[in-house]
Amino acid sequence: MENKQDILKQLSSNDMDIVRGAIEQIKQEGDISIVPELLDILLQSQDTNIITNLTALLSDVKESDFKTVLMDKLINAPEGSGKANLLRICWESAIDFSEYLDVFVDMLLHEDFITALEASTVIENLHGNIPEEKIHIAIQRLKSESNEDNAFLLEGTIPHLEEMLLKEEEDEEEHHHDHGHDCSCHCHD
Repeated sequence: MENKQDILKQLSSNDMDIVRGAIEQIKQEGDISIVPELLDILLQSQDTNIITNLTALLSDVKESDFKTVLMDKLINAPEGSGKANLLRICWESAIDFSEYLDVFVDMLLHEDFITALEASTVIENLHGNIPEEKIHIAIQRLKSESNEDNAFLLEGTIPHLEEMLLKEEEDEEEHHHDHGHDCSCHCHD
């Protein structure tokens, strides 16, 4: 992408048409080499328009490399509202972040309120297959490490994780079925 600096300037514009044009150009070119810089803008920006536009843009990125870059930025980001902006991409995107459940639990328990709120939303929107043991550990940690600052965030998060456990158990039961001695549903010659 030869006009990277121009695109970064356009994304900072207050003119929505300019911003939309820059976003369309990035999408058409399919070049995600600009993504780390866009994530840095999200970490540092306080401008609601820029945050909204970039979040919408980055939520549409489907490449697996993007997940790695985003999680690296998120894990290494300093505390603050920028971290919450990156978490918003996680729950708005169609990418499966289930493998990072423990990272999101850490953020819910130990970050500032806004970041913890976004982390709880991410957990409540996880949709992939998470090993049962990881879910049990997450629930146990949320219950034992909660405090008065984050207790109300757990009201939706813990039941969601418990629901995920129930779903896993139901899926297991569907795959195991017994045939009685007098099974007339099908026969083997």
